[in-house]
Amino acid sequence: MNFQKFQVFLSLCETLSYTETAEQLYTTQGSISKKIIALEKELGVTLFNRKHRQISLTEEGEIVRGYVQTMMETFLEMQEELRALSEQEKHKLTIHGIPSMSSYSIISEIARFQKQYPDYNVVVEEEEADRLMHHLDDGSCDAVFTRSFTKVDPELYDTLNLDHDRFVLVLPKNHLLANKRNFDLAELREETFFQLGNKTQMLKKVQELFHTYGFEPKIEYQGNRISLIVDFIEKDMGVSVSMEKLIAPYKKRGVICIPLEIDIVSELNLVRLKKNTSPALEIFWKGMQEKYSK
Repeated sequence: MNFQKFQVFLSLCETLSYTETAEQLYTTQGSISKKIIALEKELGVTLFNRKHRQISLTEEGEIVRGYVQTMMETFLEMQEELRALSEQEKHKLTIHGIPSMSSYSIISEIARFQKQYPDYNVVVEEEEADRLMHHLDDGSCDAVFTRSFTKVDPELYDTLNLDHDRFVLVLPKNHLLANKRNFDLAELREETFFQLGNKTQMLKKVQELFHTYGFEPKIEYQGNRISLIVDFIEKDMGVSVSMEKLIAPYKKRGVICIPLEIDIVSELNLVRLKKNTSPALEIFWKGMQEKYSK
């Protein structure tokens, strides 16, 4: 049922004049008459008495008037609530990031933005790396902070590089290689490895790295808890190939980190869909561009 017909009906109830109603609604008397007749047909009742160019509400019309007024008031309340929600969404910025994002600059940047724009509501959620781009594509978030080893499609996405990280070998302090800075990765052939798993998108890169040295690493643990990996290594249960900045908070523990002389570098990027133009994201993105695109 068309709410425009209800609006016409309520106006005619007030004026009891097709002429005045047409003037109020900037239309013609003929259009008013057609809408009232159509409404009467839909309801199966006569809404107005029409005698000697005078009109008045019928008993059925009075009943319909009460319900229509309630419906229109509810409809207007709904519209107002939707408008308020729309304004709230304009001031909301949702960023999904890898669980290790606290090791990088993105958290400081989000805090700076929130302090600078206190009226904006910033929502930050952790997400495993293998799901981030899917959730960006389906609109679950405005932007993602992710670890990248390959470039995303520049026709679909905007990318800002915020940081870099490099692979390191993490060893117990008493390991035979702990004091060496130059060694062949093939020397790790017999080691037991504790690694971040597939969901982090790092495991594949580590396996590819060791394949170039002619062996398949013996991986005893695959997971997403870097603290647990450090626990294993500290207890002399094995070694790990990880990212330097992920291990940095644990360097005071009983582990040693040795940078690997390899060409693989991990980029830490902020990514958004080109078609996403939410006001909050535009302001945040512009500030990040000014800082990181130089």
